[in-house]
Amino acid sequence: MKDTNALNTTSNGAEGLRLDQSVYEQITQMIISGELETGLAISESELSRRLEVSRTPVHEAINRLAKDGLIIQQHNRRPLVASFDTEDIFDVYEMRRILEREAAAKAATRIDSFTLSELQKAAEQYRRCQDQPSALRAWVEFDDKFHAAIAAACGSKRLQADIERYRLLHRVFNRTHTNPGVLVQAYAEHLKILDALRNRDAAAAHSAMDHHIAEWQRFFVKHLQH
Repeated sequence: MKDTNALNTTSNGAEGLRLDQSVYEQITQMIISGELETGLAISESELSRRLEVSRTPVHEAINRLAKDGLIIQQHNRRPLVASFDTEDIFDVYEMRRILEREAAAKAATRIDSFTLSELQKAAEQYRRCQDQPSALRAWVEFDDKFHAAIAAACGSKRLQADIERYRLLHRVFNRTHTNPGVLVQAYAEHLKILDALRNRDAAAAHSAMDHHIAEWQRFFVKHLQH
């Protein structure tokens, strides 16, 4: 017999994680867009009202954003919005290049056939909906799955965790500042990385991932200027 209480607990936990992630991404976008201006004192209760959520996910998001450098926390004072400029964007993608090219090289010798097959299926599924209205949402889902799978296959939990941290910011950029033209190029770059993984070629995987993220770095530095 299934433990329905356990199932409900798991479901509620998953919903809580999704809410925390959504609130984090919304506040991140507010900072990046300038809606929350540099130097602004953050009121958790005000953000809770604006986002129509309780203070708990807002508080968690503020703590995460402080670790990301987007919020400044001072003792006995309200947190402040930190500056976020093109140099910060460049640095985010520079860290992604360092972390993910190494992960790709490691994954090339560790990734299993099932994961490779699943990534190939995901790539084909995205290709079929490239010209549909839902293409951007499909891209975000495919891109998340692709990079998460490689990070998970690298064999290092610490490296995987650091990659996920920097990809949180990329996920916000991806949803709000991409366009069909750049996605065509990015998709081709994904396929090149996948080929290197399939061939168990660590050097090629390292190079392909580095090039892919460097292209995103150039794109977002240009398009995310206030």
